[in-house]
Amino acid sequence: MTLDTNNVALSATLLVLLHLSMHVVDEGQAVNPSCSCITFSSTYGKERGIFSSPDYPLPYPRGICLLYTFIAAPHQIVELMFTDFDVYKENLDCIRGDYLKVYWEVQGPGPPGVINERSAWARILCGNRADAPPALYSPGSSLVLEFHSDIHKNNATGFLGTYSFIERRLFETEGVRIPGTECDYQFSRSVNRPTHGRLYSPRYPSIYPNNVRCSYHFHARPKDRVKVVFEEVSLQKGDISCLRRADIIKVFDGRDTNAPAIAMLCNELTGYEVLSTGSYLLLQFTANSVSPGQGFAATFHFQPPPDSTAADSDRLLKLSFGKAFESLGPEVSATTTNDKIDEANYSNR
Repeated sequence: MTLDTNNVALSATLLVLLHLSMHVVDEGQAVNPSCSCITFSSTYGKERGIFSSPDYPLPYPRGICLLYTFIAAPHQIVELMFTDFDVYKENLDCIRGDYLKVYWEVQGPGPPGVINERSAWARILCGNRADAPPALYSPGSSLVLEFHSDIHKNNATGFLGTYSFIERRLFETEGVRIPGTECDYQFSRSVNRPTHGRLYSPRYPSIYPNNVRCSYHFHARPKDRVKVVFEEVSLQKGDISCLRRADIIKVFDGRDTNAPAIAMLCNELTGYEVLSTGSYLLLQFTANSVSPGQGFAATFHFQPPPDSTAADSDRLLKLSFGKAFESLGPEVSATTTNDKIDEANYSNR
């Protein structure tokens, strides 16, 4: 691949970038013939490597197309974190002028990370630090950034970031996938299985697919209960109510969706807990929006019932119903919470 006449001046800039970032320059396919390719395949014994726009922290050159290709080992994923971000925003959707495109659904034959004019970008970024995500994660072992600037002069300084390659197994759901399904899991408590573990949305910590429904089935031993703690939830952004959201997590206090719904989660939250009243719990994750988020990371625990005292009974009901129904919205919780608490009290007599 060669640079066109408008980009000859990039050669000196790329040498500086090579020195700063400690990466290897490779030639390969590009989105268009004017793109230059830089490949990052090692951190050279350091925890994180560094990448940046040309001439950073000075304003980046005009009329450039540069591909940053990050390639991890097959058992790893790529993590990028921006420490500074300033790409001139010409319009709200970033598709004209200066932008940074993110590719991670690389298809077709050839080595990992190779993209061409038929490759579909997953995200497009421009603006300042507040417009950039805290981190980018690849669903597979490669990730490509396309940095483009037009010929119109501005004083934007570009970006500075770090990259690392992390083990994919750190984000594996610790359940048994149900045969014939894409993302349905069974979690059972038995002698040879642990009392706790982790679960994730598909592709976490990368963004989840935009047309998926996953069911996580929990079955504890008799008299035991199931607790799920949502450490991080980052779904499609929108208004406060979860009632009409395309991306949503529903938690049912039983075997299936005919059981009472004790939580509906959407938007973004951290540290949210739900506790079953019996030995079964069903978590259902549905995603149908065109703007998916990062998904969720959670832990599950099979735990024995509390002592049968009034105080513990009240605590159990509060954990099971009181906090969960806050997420349903006042129009739902005001009409259903008392009925479900009465029903639970009756069943415990």
